Amino acid sequence: MISYRITSAILGLVLFVIIYRLVRRGKLQEKYSLIWFLTGFIICILGLFPFLLDAVARLTGITYAPTLLFVISVGILLIQNLHLTTAVSKNEIHLKELSQRLAVLQKLFEETRDETESADK
Repeated sequence: MISYRITSAILGLVLFVIIYRLVRRGKLQEKYSLIWFLTGFIICILGLFPFLLDAVARLTGITYAPTLLFVISVGILLIQNLHLTTAVSKNEIHLKELSQRLAVLQKLFEETRDETESADK
């Protein structure tokens, strides 16, 4: 039977490899990959040294150490969700500005084309 320590370490390493390949193929930007690399690192460390989880749980007042994993996971997901929501909001504003500029440029192009066509006649 495989130890949970080995399973956790393998899971962390697999996460590293997946994120590395996504970044290398250009499907994930480096700035977004950092949180995932950190997550993989934490999984490896906590898997190899489970007493760290117990120590951190005692320091934070959590009596059942595995609960700390869920608290950390939910915290990471909330932070990532907030970050992605702000990125989407910023992109929507930028897209709106670009759409408005494009509309102005199209209008100017049409006016210029109409002027040149009328001048040619």
